[in-house]
Amino acid sequence: MSTIQRLSLSTDVPTNIEVWQLTLNLQMPVSHLDFCLLNESERNRALRFRAHEDQVRSIVTRAALRRLLAQKIMRQPEKLNFVTNEYGKPSLQSDTDIQFNVSHAGCFALLAFSTGGSIGVDIESCNRQIDINGLGKYVFTALERKAKIKTTTDFIRHWVAKEAILKAWGVGISEHLQSISVLHDSERYRVVCDRMDCPTINGWAIEAPDDYAAALAVVNRD
Repeated sequence: MSTIQRLSLSTDVPTNIEVWQLTLNLQMPVSHLDFCLLNESERNRALRFRAHEDQVRSIVTRAALRRLLAQKIMRQPEKLNFVTNEYGKPSLQSDTDIQFNVSHAGCFALLAFSTGGSIGVDIESCNRQIDINGLGKYVFTALERKAKIKTTTDFIRHWVAKEAILKAWGVGISEHLQSISVLHDSERYRVVCDRMDCPTINGWAIEAPDDYAAALAVVNRD
């Protein structure tokens, strides 16, 4: 059975932001209750995955998102409608100011919510093989590479920060990897952007299970 808990965030994260961690049991059959909450498009997307584990991640995470959003706006979870921007980032099709984002990896998913601006979240497993030098030239800017990323864990921690920030911005990740530099200052990130249309984005490292890394980012509407 999957479980969910709200994470404690750094004291400098605005109070209108919350993050929930979903722990997934990838061996369990898909819950009929979860599956019935999804619309036809969400069900078809989940069933296109061949691996059972991928279907569970997709269905359980989406059902949890619907339940949490429904509680916040006092509507039935199966009645929620979503729209996506040109890069595929979803939002609620309603008059609410709630923004959300999700990410999942391995046995965990993160669901982030904000009423203060567009939000992004990312979680990744650190137990993977990565060509740090080869991939780093594509992923990281010259300014970021000065940080001397030497280990897989360093790489993943930097990657989740960058992905969360780009997801908060709401743009295509692969197209904009070289548009921003993410500089680490303890748990807080500083974002340097070379584009005039880049908004002010704040980012933080957040709590993650052992052998995982996670990050959160939000666009400053002011």
